[in-house]
Amino acid sequence: MANDDELRSMLGEPHAAIRRMVIPFLISIIVVQINVFTDTFWVSGLGIDAVSGMTTAVPLYSVFANIAVGLSVGAVATMAYRLGAGDRDGASHLAGNAIVYGVMLAVVSSVTIIVLLDPVVDLMGADDVRREVFDYTLPLIILSPSVVLNTVFGGLLRAEGNAKRSTTVQMSAAIFNMVLDPILIYGLGMGLMGAGLATALSSCFGLAIAVRWYLAGRTAVPIRRSDLSLKRAVGTELMTVAAPRTLEGLTMTVTILFQRVFIIMASGTPGVSLFNVPFRYVNLSMCPSEATGMAMVPVAAASYGQKDLAKMKDAMTYAFKLSMGFAAVLTVALFVFSGPLIGLFTLDPSMDEWRDAFTWNMMMYSIILPFFSIQTMGSSFLQAMKRSKRPMEVTMIVGFIRMGLFCIASAYDYRAITYALIISYVISAALMISVAAHEFKVLERKAAAERASRPSIH
Repeated sequence: MANDDELRSMLGEPHAAIRRMVIPFLISIIVVQINVFTDTFWVSGLGIDAVSGMTTAVPLYSVFANIAVGLSVGAVATMAYRLGAGDRDGASHLAGNAIVYGVMLAVVSSVTIIVLLDPVVDLMGADDVRREVFDYTLPLIILSPSVVLNTVFGGLLRAEGNAKRSTTVQMSAAIFNMVLDPILIYGLGMGLMGAGLATALSSCFGLAIAVRWYLAGRTAVPIRRSDLSLKRAVGTELMTVAAPRTLEGLTMTVTILFQRVFIIMASGTPGVSLFNVPFRYVNLSMCPSEATGMAMVPVAAASYGQKDLAKMKDAMTYAFKLSMGFAAVLTVALFVFSGPLIGLFTLDPSMDEWRDAFTWNMMMYSIILPFFSIQTMGSSFLQAMKRSKRPMEVTMIVGFIRMGLFCIASAYDYRAITYALIISYVISAALMISVAAHEFKVLERKAAAERASRPSIH
């Protein structure tokens, strides 16, 4: 079957499979990050309050993103494992259950955010941008199922090794968003609410493309009506990976929420923009490492399903070297060109007094990239091994450490906050890669014990 070409590639030689998937994923992530840049650019024309409101709303929007990423990662790890073991029906059941869980969790999260919106804004001390936070968040709350499912369907396609279609889903949503932004924000005079609505509507567009492929039977793993019925065993398998990954993301979101409290204590509400706007470039520079991790997980998970740990280790080692090479080059580039790059987001007169601070922050943030790469690879290794509880535990530990560092730093200024952030990334990288190495050794010892227990054939 033509639909099986990508699947056969994923199950084949790991280096070639990773290289084949990295570029589409990288393009997808870069387009998504460019979309974030575009959002920030158009919103910056509304002034510092609009930018602060949008960045303050990030922890709220991240709830949906974390649910989506958690389910996506869960689907990739479990479906690829099943496909490696030759169980295509099991992969279909997992895909269907991921969709149902996505809708359910999106609705529950929307209700929760509506109830907690005001208390969360109060907690962050961002009362002066309360209206802006509400305007940006409301469309995302209303259309939350499509926001979640857009990412989930991208994960389902990635699980069968179909990087091109997974990329198309994400890219089409991002490009549609970039087109809608100026139309809704300025053309229709919707302001910041237009930015949120553009993001929400664009997810519907990407989702529609993915659904059309499944309805037309153009995927290696079909989704039948019966697959949409929740099954306890299937749900347990999926959520064993998805739930810890979602909790890991939510832990990071809560950490970011409290970070904003300390940032505002150190620099006022403009400090939120000072922290987030330069980080847009860091996020963009993180794309190659993220893409490498995305490509490695299904390849390594499928090797795990094939019970070939040597092949699995080869895939992980290759991905680690590739990711670190990207990080080294981009660290230098970001540091050298920080000044000209930050100028794109300091055009409004209200940004003038903060321009030097924005530039300094971005230069310092470039140091984070190699440590982020190590952290990402460690987390991806654990996902491929279906050990998602471990990165969640590391993230919780680092979250507490980061909050302690930020609490101390808030007594000083934004520079101290930046130093605290860098230190936390160093700690996270060291812990994550150490845990991943330990868990793989556990797998190797278990496999060796199983081989030793088999009766000899003479």
